[in-house]
Amino acid sequence: MKKIWVLAFIVITLFGCKKLDNYLENPNSLPPENASADLYLTQAQISFASFFNTASDFGMELTRMLHMFGPRYDNAYQPQSYDGLWTTAYTGVLKHIDALIPIATNEKKFVNTAIAKTLKAYTLMTLVDMFGDVPMSEANQGVNNLNPKPEAGATVYNNCLALLDSALADLNKTAGANPGVLDLFYGGNVARWRALIKTLKLRAFITLRMVDPSVGSKIQALITENDLVDTDAEDFEFRYSRKGANPNSRHPRYVANHTSTGAGDYMANYFMWCLVQEKGSGDANNDPRTRYYLYRQRTNYAEVDANTINCFGQAYPGHYATNLTNPYIGGTYNMPFCLLISGYWGRDHGDDSGIPPDGQRRTTVGIYPFGGRFDNNQGANVAVDFGAQGAGIQPIWQSSFTEFLIAEYELLINNNIANARTRMENGIRKSINKVINFPAAIGYTETIPATRVPDAARINGYVNKVLNAYDTRTTTGDRLNIIMKEFYLALWGNGIDAYNMYRRTNKPDNMQYTLTENPGVYINSHLYPSVFVNRNLNAQQKANVGVQVFWDKNPPNSRR
Repeated sequence: MKKIWVLAFIVITLFGCKKLDNYLENPNSLPPENASADLYLTQAQISFASFFNTASDFGMELTRMLHMFGPRYDNAYQPQSYDGLWTTAYTGVLKHIDALIPIATNEKKFVNTAIAKTLKAYTLMTLVDMFGDVPMSEANQGVNNLNPKPEAGATVYNNCLALLDSALADLNKTAGANPGVLDLFYGGNVARWRALIKTLKLRAFITLRMVDPSVGSKIQALITENDLVDTDAEDFEFRYSRKGANPNSRHPRYVANHTSTGAGDYMANYFMWCLVQEKGSGDANNDPRTRYYLYRQRTNYAEVDANTINCFGQAYPGHYATNLTNPYIGGTYNMPFCLLISGYWGRDHGDDSGIPPDGQRRTTVGIYPFGGRFDNNQGANVAVDFGAQGAGIQPIWQSSFTEFLIAEYELLINNNIANARTRMENGIRKSINKVINFPAAIGYTETIPATRVPDAARINGYVNKVLNAYDTRTTTGDRLNIIMKEFYLALWGNGIDAYNMYRRTNKPDNMQYTLTENPGVYINSHLYPSVFVNRNLNAQQKANVGVQVFWDKNPPNSRR
């Protein structure tokens, strides 16, 4: 009898366990057969926006848009500074894309695969631009390869160009379904993705111009085809909302600079000087985008003393350049230092002195592109809910950028001074138009007085000042300097392309020096992240930050 009860208990237990097996599937880790190409696409796009934002931060600091603490280039950032960026790239963007592509291909969702390949190419090229050689073909293989080898940057670039061609081919296939609103950039608009992919090829070819003599004909072919990002509707940008919780979907730079204690970042004095003083002071002379780009919490320097701003009363740095020729308004100028004009409150490049309680005095980001407030001389402290409340964008690629790239091509490869001038003018006007129309585009509710909105006369005055400076230059280098300064100003919010442009051209050539006289070699490429060199047997840290990426053939130590 005892044996019968034991046997019955075993049978019931086994049956019960079999029943329980049906409930052991983790709802947060679905099996492959339940994977969705659309959900992978959503996660890849969100991770991509985060990747762009972080990579842009480094570029904006190194090109004096935002303040870099420094004080030297070799200690401005540590390997662990890049861990989040690296992880987002490989486990946030690339891992989801690699999972998406075979599923979407099987389901004939070719628009999804085209988007995925485009984001993958952009991400990998950016990693090369920042670090040099990086893993590609061996990455994200799990236990099959725990130590992916880095591949030569040139190889990765070539593979990325092939990915872009494959994405174009996918867009020419008959798709089984369109992602529609799940496409967070273009809403499933195939024509706009096609224009973007071709523009990213143009961007890559311009980057490669110093190492590949064949790019000239390839660039000309794309220009002749005339299917590039050349209108606001085709701008490649990630949009944020005003929602502040559950989840917070505001622009991350808005969030960092609109707190109860004020702004978190320092704006770089050099960038602000370019806007408000280099071409003349006052609204009639300065850059028409200034009040959109920047918001001043103070409109004068009444509160300035040694306790509120560290450089107050200090002598002008002896190593800063002086008596520089101003091509826009004539005469000479000294490299900007410390205080500028009209309450613009920032920091010099590499100033690592202590931080006073000035969060509610610093000039901070404005309405464009970060979703802050238009500067109407309010002089009021920022707050958590302020201005456009974070409804900004990541300006990943805009039609104005395309014009500046073509201007660079026309001047340096096609040797056409007039065409370069025309393209530069197009770029300036497109950028100004985009910025001025931005408040209406995002539904900005505060009234901007008509007297503050730059009219045609003021815009024309600014453009003509730039064109006159270009026309009076007599060398290719000086003309390029004018073009790249305008490209630089249009790139506000995009540190990735500002960093690439600066290393590719060494322009603008009047970048403010670091506050310390001997900062070491410029960061031509970043150190590898600690998560890469510490966990990968095939990873080796580079010698120093002076190592140049494969496409950078400018003379060593040629930039500051």
